[in-house]
Amino acid sequence: MHDKHRQWLDTRGIDPALAEKFGITTHSDGQGNWLSVPFIEHGKTVNHKYRLTSEKQHRMDANAPLVLCNHDCLLSPEVEAGAPVIITEGEWDMLTVMTAGKPFCLSVPNGAPAENAADPFEARRYEFIRRAQSLLDRVQTFVLAVDGDAPGRVLAADLARLLGPERCKFIEYPPECKDLNEVAGMYGHAEVVRLIDNAKPYPVKGLYKLDDFPEPPPVDRVTVGIDGLDDLFPLVPGTFAVITGYAGQGKTSLLLSMLANLMRKGVPMAVASFETQVRPILERRLRAAIYGKAEFAQECLRHGPADALMREKLSIIAQITDDDDSDMTLEYLLELAKVAVIRDGIRLLVIDPWNEIEHKRRGDESETDYTGRSIRSLKRFARLYDCAVWLVAHPRKPQTDGRPKMPSLYDLAGSANFANKADYGLVVHRTNMIGTSVDVRCAKVRMGLPGRMDTVTLKWDPNTNSYAKHEAYA
Repeated sequence: MHDKHRQWLDTRGIDPALAEKFGITTHSDGQGNWLSVPFIEHGKTVNHKYRLTSEKQHRMDANAPLVLCNHDCLLSPEVEAGAPVIITEGEWDMLTVMTAGKPFCLSVPNGAPAENAADPFEARRYEFIRRAQSLLDRVQTFVLAVDGDAPGRVLAADLARLLGPERCKFIEYPPECKDLNEVAGMYGHAEVVRLIDNAKPYPVKGLYKLDDFPEPPPVDRVTVGIDGLDDLFPLVPGTFAVITGYAGQGKTSLLLSMLANLMRKGVPMAVASFETQVRPILERRLRAAIYGKAEFAQECLRHGPADALMREKLSIIAQITDDDDSDMTLEYLLELAKVAVIRDGIRLLVIDPWNEIEHKRRGDESETDYTGRSIRSLKRFARLYDCAVWLVAHPRKPQTDGRPKMPSLYDLAGSANFANKADYGLVVHRTNMIGTSVDVRCAKVRMGLPGRMDTVTLKWDPNTNSYAKHEAYA
């Protein structure tokens, strides 16, 4: 390593001797003298990152895999025995931590993204997690020591989802520092150690001080692709929504149209379908919604491009046997949904409908108590796995003089908990059963979330299986 590179490392609080032992060298070419950082996986160098010290310019080996820097620290017996593993956003922060006496430290190879990955389980930028998955699964605790700026918070949120928030801790930087390298330069390596040793667990339950909560990333939202409804009812991962309406009012058609649009936008999802036969009915209707064709058009009756999209983005949770030992309870459904998050990276879970789940109340539990406990489980799943949950629930039979009025969320059979605990509420209603217009009311948007409460009238075109804004009113 060139003497100027040793000096550069030393001024950044990194021990040059430790860096050389790690394998860092000077690499010279026509563009200049680069600091070369090896990426070693199971003893074999598979990539390098090169850095010019005269300016912040980086590059990596062409066509080389993305691998965690210092990957092989995961092979240490101490890590398997429970030693925490620190993850930084860059190699220089990692080497600062190692200089401070913490050898079990990794760096992501490609920095922080500008925004959350739609599906971090599939995103190529997180290839390094999948490559090391079996070793990462053995780690008991991760300290996410990524940068304290907005991209760093996005990276921390993605890593927490990939690694499991229950295993993750975060650190808080002094106001004038955004990473551990700056902490070492301003306060010394002892402060680096103190911050790591005092890392705080991600809040899961219980009572906390405000300072215990990490700064959240920006709220993620995906529009549902229907003019007039996009501003009212977006898909927001981590939230719980209730969708309701009387039978025959068009809520299933509207739901399938939204799901088709979201799949086309790349959103992976799982649908727990209990009232609609998966094949051929659900399959045919989703094809029609994806193609924008009438349900019984020839394209919708045979395999085609829509099937490839559904194969990639859609998982089905269904009860396919009458075995009493495998009743589709809410607990069983959520276990399957967790598998879908881990295996398929779903961002949306749809349960249609609520009344077809096998509800097993405790002996001393009222229906209201059971519903409240169930909704808490659904919301906990949504928050923990950053996955939106849409629950279709039927209202009680209408009391009417001949033409039923639009139900409210408080009319749902079971409990007012549906109205009180939902983040979003959507009501679908047709005042005229002869025409093709449908009124859709966004009846609830929890404070601070995107969307707004309003009613829009949509007109359904059976020939294109699509909805268009017809008339909106407050």
